[in-house]
Amino acid sequence: MMKKVFFVMTAFAVCVVSANAGTIAYWRFEEGPAGAPVSHGGQGDGVFYPGTADSSGNGYDLSVWAEGWAGYAYNADVASRTFGGATNNFSVKNTGGWPAMFTDTAAGINGIQPAAFTIEATFKLENGGYRTIVGRDSRGAATINGDLAALYFQAMPDNALAIKFADVSGFWHEAISDTQVFESFDFPTNPDGVGVPWYSMAAVSDGSTLSLYLREVDADSAWQLIAETDMTLSESPDTALTMGTGDGGDWNAGDWSVGRGLYAGGHGDRAYGFLDEIRISDSALAVEEFLVPEPATMLLLGLGSVLAMRRRR
Repeated sequence: MMKKVFFVMTAFAVCVVSANAGTIAYWRFEEGPAGAPVSHGGQGDGVFYPGTADSSGNGYDLSVWAEGWAGYAYNADVASRTFGGATNNFSVKNTGGWPAMFTDTAAGINGIQPAAFTIEATFKLENGGYRTIVGRDSRGAATINGDLAALYFQAMPDNALAIKFADVSGFWHEAISDTQVFESFDFPTNPDGVGVPWYSMAAVSDGSTLSLYLREVDADSAWQLIAETDMTLSESPDTALTMGTGDGGDWNAGDWSVGRGLYAGGHGDRAYGFLDEIRISDSALAVEEFLVPEPATMLLLGLGSVLAMRRRR
């Protein structure tokens, strides 16, 4: 259960939003069947193969790194049987110790530098340290630390959650929650996460404010604002998300990753566990536009203070 106690109640209208309204990419993992690996089409390790369809219609499919040791399999354990009015049959869970999914380097999504954006994902994660659910490959784009990638949408040690990114001016922005805001599972004793809640998380940048929201789906809880940063305090001349810089043997600047991050040019910070319903939008969505529909009330977590820019490591 989320361990927050101070709330302010606000009402808003409920609406179901089309997946194409400002959506850049939307990965639903509905290919199935349960137990089958996400296909890599017989390709060699790290070769792009469009095994996971982009439901936005933009054609920005995802590839696993490899089947088995660096792949995922479809799973019938899902947070909700419907998302945005569409049936939700499957999630994906890693099948080995090196899970990774990534976008095609030649795809248009790898070149976007949106002035505003929203990233959403639904997850049930193993215990761990840094666990990147969605990342963006880069090295050298952030002046605060050249080893940082362009973006991390992640869980952190002690089960904090965060959105962190470099902007096109080289400034680093973070919104990081308190610790223990979600529950994770211990793989050796509970490998399928039985009894552990599913969560949905959304990060929103409108160019001035960076916000992070969390919702416990199993409890049908309302969205909580768990972190917020005033980016104008950085005095950056342009807070648009950068596509990044650099190039590695197994990554290119601007590539989007799912289930892993990048640090110092190396793959890491892997998010072991279940992932589902991942959407990237090029606009700052309102809470009522997030993928998981809400009742007629939303709970906004009372923050003691706005989080200033903090270093990742």
